[in-house]
Amino acid sequence: MNRKHPVENLLRPAYETMSAAAYGLAGTLTLLSPAVLMGALSTPSLTYGIAAGMFARCAQRFLQARKLLKYQYEMHVLPTYEIDSNDIPVSKENLFLGLGFEWTARHTQRRVDFDRQEFDWHKYRHQTRKYKTARALEKILKRSALTAWITWASSAQAWFNPVAPVPYVEGIPAIHAVGLWEGEVPVYERQSERVAHTFVVGTTRVGKTRLAEVLIAQDIHNNEVVIVFDPKGDADLLKRTYIEAVKAGRAHQFYCFHLGYPELSARYNPVGSFSRITEPASRIAGQLPGEGNSAAFREFAWRYVNVIAKALTALGKPITYDNILHYGSNIDPLLYEYLSLVFDLPSSEEALNRAGHKNWRKSVQALVESDRKADKAQASRDRKAWAMAELYKDAGLMDQVAGALIKTFEYEKSFYDKLVASLFPLLEKLTSGPTAELLSPDYFDMDDPRPIFDWDEIIRTGGIVYVGLDALTDAEVAQAVGNSMFADLTSRAGALYKFGQTHGLSPELAQMATRRMICIHADEFNELVGKEFVPMANKAGGAGFRLTVYTQTLSDIKARFGDDAKAGQVIGNLGNLIMLRVKEQATAKLLTDLLQDAEVNQLTLVSGTSDDTNPDSPNDFGSNTQQRISTQKVPLVAPGDLTRLPKGHAYAMLGGKLYKLRLPLFKETGELPKNLDFLCKQMKAKYETNGANDEWFNLSDVRVAA
Repeated sequence: MNRKHPVENLLRPAYETMSAAAYGLAGTLTLLSPAVLMGALSTPSLTYGIAAGMFARCAQRFLQARKLLKYQYEMHVLPTYEIDSNDIPVSKENLFLGLGFEWTARHTQRRVDFDRQEFDWHKYRHQTRKYKTARALEKILKRSALTAWITWASSAQAWFNPVAPVPYVEGIPAIHAVGLWEGEVPVYERQSERVAHTFVVGTTRVGKTRLAEVLIAQDIHNNEVVIVFDPKGDADLLKRTYIEAVKAGRAHQFYCFHLGYPELSARYNPVGSFSRITEPASRIAGQLPGEGNSAAFREFAWRYVNVIAKALTALGKPITYDNILHYGSNIDPLLYEYLSLVFDLPSSEEALNRAGHKNWRKSVQALVESDRKADKAQASRDRKAWAMAELYKDAGLMDQVAGALIKTFEYEKSFYDKLVASLFPLLEKLTSGPTAELLSPDYFDMDDPRPIFDWDEIIRTGGIVYVGLDALTDAEVAQAVGNSMFADLTSRAGALYKFGQTHGLSPELAQMATRRMICIHADEFNELVGKEFVPMANKAGGAGFRLTVYTQTLSDIKARFGDDAKAGQVIGNLGNLIMLRVKEQATAKLLTDLLQDAEVNQLTLVSGTSDDTNPDSPNDFGSNTQQRISTQKVPLVAPGDLTRLPKGHAYAMLGGKLYKLRLPLFKETGELPKNLDFLCKQMKAKYETNGANDEWFNLSDVRVAA
């Protein structure tokens, strides 16, 4: 058991138990019959001194045996780890991840030892004769109420029970147990390192969302801006976000946006806020197909939306999906309204007067009532809008937006509708049913109790936003809204980087403002990622953004982009890696390819004989037995181990160091307001997965707030 020895051999039988028993018996014999050991030399002081030394040695050997047996027991049964969220160490400098240890070559050595052939009895303890006999006796004894109590001894889950039942667990507990010899410590990530962003990957139902709860709780208590994207709809994640907001005294800063439940959701306009007028067109056109011949049609759609956005802004109307669809399907009213604005400008009066149109409204009406015919392409257009366009050209006015509107107006409507045909199905999905009220809010409806938020407001006031995208119901709408939100946040990041969070505030308000980090947690990241994510990951760190993204496999991101290079670009911008159990070798290699090989030792027994050919020698042959220590190089962590991790376990690559950790489970309840409690129950009913696989993290029921 000397740690400095190159071969630890921690899976051997616990011989220390026999040594402890021998010392204990010797100490007892010394006290009871000192003359047996010391004869006439025995004195009380000498007797007690020798007995004390025996018992001290007995205790030492017992503790060594206990440590070894406990280590071997935990190879199959890891201790549970539950924690109250109030006990999480909240710090502005460190982010708590769980309990664990730094993984080194020594742990690789122990992991390799566990798989050696001579220690198969550890791997398959449930197949040993003693284990099977104990289980058979338990079945017999449980048949009678008089003998059933006896089975507690053989079924006790404790390190001192050599035939304790092995509970069913997914994965191999030994992967983590190899670090329990020295003990676990809290594992932290430096808050300053989070600006490099964090990538959490693991297959479904292994603990990604539970890890998200731990991180979100700390960000909320640190008084940061917290934005949670949840495409699939996890009721426990919504509960945790709200409960921690209440505990931190920030319930008034909480917003719940959910596409699946618009009647209970806050409202948000994905294209309503921007730094440049071209951004709304980019956010919408970015959702359209852009491969091959579709790229040209997407450019037409971008130009079309951009012209409408410019006109709406000039008219003082909000840019919403609903307004873009309304004027996009029929641009004639927008042309009329915008040209009316242009004609009323003082700079236009002189040009209109020179053209003989002192009263432009009478001139337009006269042209409408005249026999003059419009061009064939404009024959189906609104005649009043046509008359306005003719008056504009006749007066020789110059206005960039008006010129673009007129050029669009002069196309044959059926022809232009074909060019932007891919735009309208998307807009109709985003403006159909109750969802339209969420994404195209009526800013002047004072009777609607649902709040309206934008990212500037959230960042300045320290908001906490849960975004449920209902991707299981309508994946296309979820992707469109999620990508628009990411694009909006990227725009905000650019503005913050250039001007700071107090831009536009008075000096008095700027002094009162609190600078906060913007912590974004994106679950099911592959449902949200798009080309707008790359500039956010590249540049948003300087604006105070900290991204933590969660997904299942590397292939999910590759499939989203359809390009390995773009997927690699996304992964390359995520500096920290936390990997739970995965099912794909390529995903496992994201971690293992970052690690160097480790040298492990192997004890080899060598024996041989040799004949003695000397006729004068009394020996017929000679024999020798040797133990040799050989070394070989193996991966520090094998990809196969990442596919066999237990639930709630992970490897974390932080700051160039590798940690093995297990995640805490929250155990307390909390209160929700009636609307959120109803929403959570509905989410559980509609989005619930196989509950048998989820028992390891289930929270207690949350009570309805009074």
